[in-house]
Amino acid sequence: MSILLSLALFAAQSPESTAQDLHPKGADLVVVIPDLQAALDAFGGTALARTMADEELHAALGDVMGSGPVDPVELLVAQLRGMEGELPRILDLHKGVRSVSMSLDLGGSGGDSVLGLVGLLDGDTSVPDLDLRVVVDFEDEASCEAWTTVMRDVFVGRRSQQVATRAMSLDGDGGAFGSPRLTVMEISGSVDAPTEYMAFGGTRALMAVGIEDLGKELARLSRAAPRAFSAEIEVGRERLGTAEGTTVMELYTPAYAGLSSLLELTDPAGPTWALLAGPAVTMTELMLGAPGTAMLRGGHWNFGIGADGRYLTTGWIPGSPPISSLKMVGGTPLQPSSLTLAHPDALVTSVASFDPEQLFDLLVQASNDVSSEEMEEVMQGMETAYGFRIDRDLIEPLGGSISYSLPKLRSLLSAPNLMAVASLDDREAFVRGMDGLMEMMEDGVDGQRTEYRGATVYTWSFSALAGGQGGMQLGLPIDPSSFSRPTVTVMDDRVLISTLPSHAKREVRRVAKLAEAGQEAEVHAGLSAAELSGDATMVSFADWAVFYGNLYTQLRALAPMIGDLAGGEADLPLPFKLDSLPDMDVLTRHFSASERRWVKVDDGFMDITVSSLGPEIPAILFGVGSASVMFMPAAVDIEVWDELDSEFLEVEGSIPEPPSPVGAESDTQSQLMSVEVAVKMYQLDHDGELPQNLEALARSDDGKPAYLASGISDGWGRKLRYKLTDDGYVIWSMGANAVDEDGLGDDPHRIYKSPGK
Repeated sequence: MSILLSLALFAAQSPESTAQDLHPKGADLVVVIPDLQAALDAFGGTALARTMADEELHAALGDVMGSGPVDPVELLVAQLRGMEGELPRILDLHKGVRSVSMSLDLGGSGGDSVLGLVGLLDGDTSVPDLDLRVVVDFEDEASCEAWTTVMRDVFVGRRSQQVATRAMSLDGDGGAFGSPRLTVMEISGSVDAPTEYMAFGGTRALMAVGIEDLGKELARLSRAAPRAFSAEIEVGRERLGTAEGTTVMELYTPAYAGLSSLLELTDPAGPTWALLAGPAVTMTELMLGAPGTAMLRGGHWNFGIGADGRYLTTGWIPGSPPISSLKMVGGTPLQPSSLTLAHPDALVTSVASFDPEQLFDLLVQASNDVSSEEMEEVMQGMETAYGFRIDRDLIEPLGGSISYSLPKLRSLLSAPNLMAVASLDDREAFVRGMDGLMEMMEDGVDGQRTEYRGATVYTWSFSALAGGQGGMQLGLPIDPSSFSRPTVTVMDDRVLISTLPSHAKREVRRVAKLAEAGQEAEVHAGLSAAELSGDATMVSFADWAVFYGNLYTQLRALAPMIGDLAGGEADLPLPFKLDSLPDMDVLTRHFSASERRWVKVDDGFMDITVSSLGPEIPAILFGVGSASVMFMPAAVDIEVWDELDSEFLEVEGSIPEPPSPVGAESDTQSQLMSVEVAVKMYQLDHDGELPQNLEALARSDDGKPAYLASGISDGWGRKLRYKLTDDGYVIWSMGANAVDEDGLGDDPHRIYKSPGK
């Protein structure tokens, strides 16, 4: 009755107060998949999908696993469908779904809502005013019914005593629901947790958390147009223009809800955050690409897939960056000559405009409890004692551009050659500043100044960290300076920061060689191909596939040595052959480099990216995690376990149940998995034959290490049981009650169906 009354009162309100969007205006996060079926079809042309469908990859995986060709997608689907419970049904949940959208409203306004969430993460017991909505639209009523049936079974299976279901009616024809008849499920949680709802009818389903007035919410949705998702998304669409290719996902987040604002709100005055975390966040943004910027700054984003299978990402970030460190980079148009700062051989590189004044503002922010007069006294004290000022000699001499480059990894045993370069307008002043800084720091950190082919090289050694003289003596077992020695190199027109002096010297030689030959500075081929318009503030190039492929190749070359590193006494627990790993090209051939640029606009800037890498990897991980949380409890029948209250359990008096050691169950599962891996390795060496018993795995034949340590037992110290079956084998433990039920009952067990002979 209360819901019907709310519906009637809401219907009587003025038209202006009736929202026509699926998600209300003012939400702190809106995510939309406007056409799920088109997105799934387009995904088939992406680099990841083409790689998974590559028959040469299938053959390579077969060689690794010691079998015929293996299709990883078919293998995964078969494994999921072979599982019991609700999990396999998730594979069909996309059928008949037209669109999916979600919104999150943290309550309050601006930073207040974010601070409420921060308080919750810090252990504040008060729950913030949080509203979560997920709306799923279907092609027809049958698809809606099939989808909600699965979800209803899951909810009831998890919390049967906490689910109440009722029917209700909407006025008229039900509007965007497509039906005046709705089914409402109310899932009550803990005492402090907000109530969850699932309402469905016609061609729409709503899942909501924290909605206080469900009647008002349903009335609003019944008047919403099927595809008018959110006012925020519509504004972003108008600003971004017509998207190319197939839209996979649209995203809106206001600046105050971005991670950068969240971090600043947690400790806005902390000097550590201002001087260290701020620049680190800026560098992370440049390396992570568009997803990193969306996460840090918010804005309106469109993630699409083009006809060639590459992701086309466009973002509009209105206003100015929320924190000082982000204002340093990409705020003004980029000079074309700045492209020479990038290393020409870099696999990942970026060049952006740079504002030195913002760097000084960051320094002031870190010392916000110091007045301007006190700051000036500090600067004068530095000049008197060491002959330099930070502002005059280290910040003002810098130019208006900055770059970072990550060339090919030379060796797994050396530091990655990550180089940051800033343009330099006044070399003499900067050298004076570095000399004074070295003198000021000499009591805490070992450092030295050297001259190399016209460049001045400053190198710091952190050997004191290993327990040497001076500095902080942490007693580390290795000398960190053998892996990295931070180096600042001052050249004629640039300042280079590198991980090792050898990296800096190679760069000095490269630049000097060009100058001696009278040649112009080299420009990175990937950056020179970018469309550098007059209003571009940043351009980047990233061939992550080749970078990680190079890392994989080096690891693959070390594979024969792994056994020796392990002592040569036992095989590693790997279910494949190390010497049959495929070549890098099989894994990376379908991926191309990413190109990205920022363009300055009147009300902010645009982020434009073309890349083979998209949101599918985090989406897959999120989907697997969600499935584990939602479906696995149903798969093990939570209702049955809820009934097994300890006071009702009966144990036969003739079989005393010993107390279980701490972690016995998990230790047993770990041992069972170890046996399964050992059996797979045994099969690879014996033409698919299964071992007749566990002792066969513990024997050392022909001088080879055993597959399994002898005397393997479960978490209770009892011997594991093993037997062959018609199509494989079963391995089990007698469990906590020491009753052998042949792998049945409460015996922890694993059943393996094998093609073994």
